[in-house]
Amino acid sequence: MCFFTNNGHNLIKEGTPGYLEGIILKELALVYDHAFNSEGKLSILNLELDRILKEIPVIYRNEPGGINDEMLAGAVTDVRSSLPDICSNLSSYNGFFAGELSHNEMLQSEKFGLTGSPDRLIRTNDELMPSIIKTGKMPLNGVWHGDRLQLTAYAVLVEEKYDIPVRRGFVEYARSGMVREAAIRRHERRNVLQILEKIKKIRDGIMPEKPKDAPCEYCGFTEICDVKSTLASRFF
Repeated sequence: MCFFTNNGHNLIKEGTPGYLEGIILKELALVYDHAFNSEGKLSILNLELDRILKEIPVIYRNEPGGINDEMLAGAVTDVRSSLPDICSNLSSYNGFFAGELSHNEMLQSEKFGLTGSPDRLIRTNDELMPSIIKTGKMPLNGVWHGDRLQLTAYAVLVEEKYDIPVRRGFVEYARSGMVREAAIRRHERRNVLQILEKIKKIRDGIMPEKPKDAPCEYCGFTEICDVKSTLASRFF
């Protein structure tokens, strides 16, 4: 995907019910901190869903593939049915949502050529901790490897901007209203830097070799992709 977008191809995302549900959950999770300590959590989140239903066609107006009103309404209904479970879980994370939260702060590293914006940046005492919102399935334990890498990349950005060590971050699984903490470890830091080097090579025109377990079914470039094994790709 990085190779094709770098070469001027647009990634097309179809407005499927699952995709729309993810958009809605992401927007809803951004206001969980408004409802977590209220006795009327369910009423608050229901009202927020009504607002989101009106705003999504405006916020995502330029989304490739467009927003289908009928599918959008159906996705909102599906999310609404999950609200009781979400509300019951939010009560367990008072400490998390009670911290000082900033949303979508843009961070940039000149040193590593990396830019990103965590969904939240949490400030408690002398700590800064990035948090990301995920709308997919939550693992039985811990957080998914990809989520851990994303958190680590944000940790690197926070450390460069604020000159303060980041020891942990959080993943908010919006579908359940649950929050998982993840330590920022040396192994993931190393892995993030290796990925940045791979991306630099891709931008220089090297097509990476496709691994055996490549999730091609989730890629928007399958129709134009013809990955071949080359000597250059083996440098990855």
